[in-house]
Amino acid sequence: MEGNILVTLSLGILITSVVAVELRNLRSTTFFYLFHSILLFSIITAYAYLFKNPSLYLWSATCFLTKIIVIPTLLFQFAKRFPSKEHRPVLGHGISVLAIGVLVVVFFRLFQSYSYLLAPNEVARTEPVRSLLAGAFTVFGLGLWALLTRRDVVKTVLGLALMENGVHLVLLALAPQLSETTMIGILTNVAAAVLILLYISSNIYQVFGSTDSARLSELKR
Repeated sequence: MEGNILVTLSLGILITSVVAVELRNLRSTTFFYLFHSILLFSIITAYAYLFKNPSLYLWSATCFLTKIIVIPTLLFQFAKRFPSKEHRPVLGHGISVLAIGVLVVVFFRLFQSYSYLLAPNEVARTEPVRSLLAGAFTVFGLGLWALLTRRDVVKTVLGLALMENGVHLVLLALAPQLSETTMIGILTNVAAAVLILLYISSNIYQVFGSTDSARLSELKR
């Protein structure tokens, strides 16, 4: 029962990650990032309840504040200033959907099968930690995919946020006893980084009239 809840939430976080990366409409993307963050919050809270680790509740509360309130609000506010549709990505939509589908299946199966190589201890070989780790590394991979294949500045910020969420899931699976102050520091640093990146993105749009991050290379001329 415990494993089923965490595995189901892990699958949900994978699906919302894929949809957030692949949607072209930036406002819809932000909605799915919000759903993704709600699932992340649910995983941390469920982990605290199921494994009787009350110290994780402070972590989940900070996650609620930064991931569900602060970052989506920033994304919604800045998205109003940009075109509703993301700048043309490196790959076409059909190829990108096919590639990301293959990436998710391969990454999840690979990390689930060989999780003991990433974290050589007994805990990593058992469910639900094994599936949680596989989902965490896959979410990190999806964030990296967004950084490499998207030219839109908002999608770049989204990719960074997904990578950071993947790191959170890895820490939750392997080091749930981590100090609360450490986790709060990481979460608040990321919220500040997102604010700075969106502010820079807004300036890029004002200067170039585009959200294409590749235009930054023109500043060197």
